[in-house]
Amino acid sequence: MKYLATISTLLMCLSLSAQHLKSLKICDLDKKLYETSGLVLIDNKYLITHNDGGNKSEIYVLNLEGKLLKTIDVDEAKNRDWEDLATDDQGRLYIGDFGDNLNVRDKKQIYILRSGFVDDKNQKVNADKITFTYPDQKKFPPHKSEMNFDAEAFIWLNGQIYIFTKCRTKPFTGISYIYTIPATEGEHVAKKIGRFQFCSSNWQWCSVTAADYNPKTKELSILTYSKLYVYSNFKGHNFWEGKRKTYNITSIKQREAICYNGKNSWYMTDEYRRGFGGGNLYKLWLSE
Repeated sequence: MKYLATISTLLMCLSLSAQHLKSLKICDLDKKLYETSGLVLIDNKYLITHNDGGNKSEIYVLNLEGKLLKTIDVDEAKNRDWEDLATDDQGRLYIGDFGDNLNVRDKKQIYILRSGFVDDKNQKVNADKITFTYPDQKKFPPHKSEMNFDAEAFIWLNGQIYIFTKCRTKPFTGISYIYTIPATEGEHVAKKIGRFQFCSSNWQWCSVTAADYNPKTKELSILTYSKLYVYSNFKGHNFWEGKRKTYNITSIKQREAICYNGKNSWYMTDEYRRGFGGGNLYKLWLSE
């Protein structure tokens, strides 16, 4: 049985070798974006990003070459730990303020910006707010073996928000739980619906840092520091039951933002870290 499992794994790797994930560095981002942590494409024309927690409550509008065009202040919103961005079918923008490295936050927020905010002449926008809790978190922080309540990734799909947690357990399990809440302002209790487990031994491969959904191809992409996981052919929101393809990304960096740029193509950013580089905008694509 051990040898059969080894052969099966080898065949899986060979089947994926027909497609290669290529990358191209587009530019060095503006210095104020050194902790870029979320990314969406708007109108096939603009890239929107923001900085990680503790920075200003601002979003940044870039062109497709990565040039900073506009800075927008999100009024009455605090960047406690902004981690990801998503958009819906009406052009609204969702900002995920749900990062929680230490698992000590009893409530998390998602801010909602109305459609058309990019072209608004104002440099400040108001936001609606979703507040949510995890029903299965009883202690803040929980025991180290139960630290499953940090998150850096989410998507919008069919009127719901889907949040993918980042494993912080000791020992490391690599499990990413999937929670859902309605994409409407107000207070909600998240519902756990499933989970991913990419591995259980290497946090660089398994720590979920960003996600995006392509409504045209009906594919879900999950980013970690060194890999991209793409799910397809799933029913409803049972993402974990879909067909999975795994792609290596050259070198390990603090990659925390990705978005689709059409079929088999993505934009990605990474945070700047002294000694590791980063702070760049990239294009990724699959080549036969």
